[in-house]
Amino acid sequence: MMESALGGSSSFLVPVALDERLAPLGADPLDLVPDTRDKWLAFAPRHARWHPDAFQHLDGLRARPDLDLAYADDVTLTGPSMAEEIRLKPSPNLPLLVADDYIGTPLFVRASALHRLGGLRADAGTAGLYDLLLRAFTLGLGVERIPEVLLAHPEAPPRATAKDRLRVLHRWIEPRAHTLEIAPGRTPGTFQLRRQFHDFPEVTLVVPTGQAIQRHMRDASFGKPHIRNLLESLDATDWPMERLHVLVGDDREDGTIYADRDWPFDLRRILTPRAPGEPFNYARKMNALWRAAGTEHLVLMNDDVCVRDPGWLRALFTFAMEGDVGGAGARLLFPEGRIQHAGIIGGLYGGCAHAWLGQEADEPTYQDWALVHRDWSIVTGAVFATRRSAMEAVNGFDERLSLEFNDVDLCLRMRLLGYRIVYTPFAEMLHYEKSSRGEALPVGNEVALFLKRWQELLEDDPAYHPKLSRNSFAPAPVGVHAWWKA
Repeated sequence: MMESALGGSSSFLVPVALDERLAPLGADPLDLVPDTRDKWLAFAPRHARWHPDAFQHLDGLRARPDLDLAYADDVTLTGPSMAEEIRLKPSPNLPLLVADDYIGTPLFVRASALHRLGGLRADAGTAGLYDLLLRAFTLGLGVERIPEVLLAHPEAPPRATAKDRLRVLHRWIEPRAHTLEIAPGRTPGTFQLRRQFHDFPEVTLVVPTGQAIQRHMRDASFGKPHIRNLLESLDATDWPMERLHVLVGDDREDGTIYADRDWPFDLRRILTPRAPGEPFNYARKMNALWRAAGTEHLVLMNDDVCVRDPGWLRALFTFAMEGDVGGAGARLLFPEGRIQHAGIIGGLYGGCAHAWLGQEADEPTYQDWALVHRDWSIVTGAVFATRRSAMEAVNGFDERLSLEFNDVDLCLRMRLLGYRIVYTPFAEMLHYEKSSRGEALPVGNEVALFLKRWQELLEDDPAYHPKLSRNSFAPAPVGVHAWWKA
C-alpha cells in the first residue's frame, strides 16, 4: 500500500516505515539512498494509510530545488466511531515547533539533506524526526509544507514523547544555553523557550494617552484613568525598575493625576495636543513617540492594558531581542476573562480578525494554538515589543492608516523584509479594549488602501492554512476531502 500510493519503489520517493517508537524498520535510511538530490525519503508509521493520489501531490517536490524537507497534513481516526482529528499545519514555524511537535509525520527528506544532517540520531529515541527538523532549521535548510492531508492514522499515531523531545531541545539550545532555557509550557507535553537575563537591557514602554477613565468594568481600577491603572500595575513586573522607562504621550496639558507620583521607574511625559476638531491619528502619534524614546528596545502599548503576569516583559523579549524578529505580541484577556488577543488570522471575514475573540480563556483552542508561542503573520499593536532598528527599517507606522489596520500593516511590512512576528501566551495582560479611545468606524478610504495593499496576501496567510475556516473566530478544518472514508 505504501509503495503503490507513492508511485512504487522505482519512484523518486523511497518509503521508510516507522515502528511504534518512530524508528525506521529495516535498513538505516542513509543506506537506502546515495547522497543525491534526485531521491526523497518518505517517513511515516507503518500502519498509516497514504492518500491514494499521494504521489501526484508529491510530484511537485522535483520542481523545487530550494527544498530539502517537506511535510503534509494528517488525520487520526479514533474510537469506535472513528472520530476525525485533522491536523492542518502552518508553514515552517520554529517557535511552534519548540513548543509542540506540530509537524510529526509524514515527513519527506531529500537524500542529500539527510546525508548532510548525518541521518537520524539513535539516541534521540522517539524524537528522531523532531531532532532532524530542529537541526535542519538551525542549518537553514529549505523546509516547506504541502497543505494536503496525505496520511491517515487508523489509531492514535506514535508520537515523540515529551521526555525525548525535552532531551533533544536541551541539546539543540546547548550552544546558547547561557542565554536560553527550556521550561514547561501551559499545556501537558508542551514547552516554552525562555531567555535568561543576566544583563537586562533598558526598555522603553511607549504609551499614548488621553487620560480616559476606566468605566468598562467595576473592578479595583474602575473610575480611575487608564494610564494611572497601567502605571500602578507595572510595579508587579519582574524587571529591574532602574532599567525600565515609560514614555507617555499625553493629549492633556495637566498630567498631575499620574505624573506627580514618585514611580519606581523613569517616567517621561510628552505633550501631544490636537487642534480643535482634529481627528485622533494613532499612527502619527506613535511614530512621534517611539522616535523620541532613548532605547533600542521598545514596547508599544495602549494605556488601557494592565499587567496580569509579572513575567510578561521577559516573555516578550525572549523573542523581540532576536535579530530576525520584528516584534512580539502578548496574550490579552478582557477583564471578564475572555480572550481579546491570541494572534490575528489573515483572510478572516474577508480581511483579518483576532482568533478566538470573546472565547472563555480556559476553553480549548485548535491544536492549543492560543496557549503556545508561535509565529503569526500579524499580532495586535496593543502590546507590541520591538526594536528601534526594526521600526526604522520599515519607517514606522503608515500614517495614512490613522486608527485601524496600522498595526496589521506594520506587521506585514516587517514580514516582507524577512522579520518574524511572534505571539507568546507567557506575556498575559488585561485589556479594556477601546474603552480608552472609544468605538469608531474605520474610514472608508483607509479600508480601501489597506485591502488593496494586503488582501491577496491575507487570503493566503502562511501562518494559517487554506483549509481552515475563514468565517469563524475559532479555527476549524473546512472543505477537507475525506478520502480516508472511502
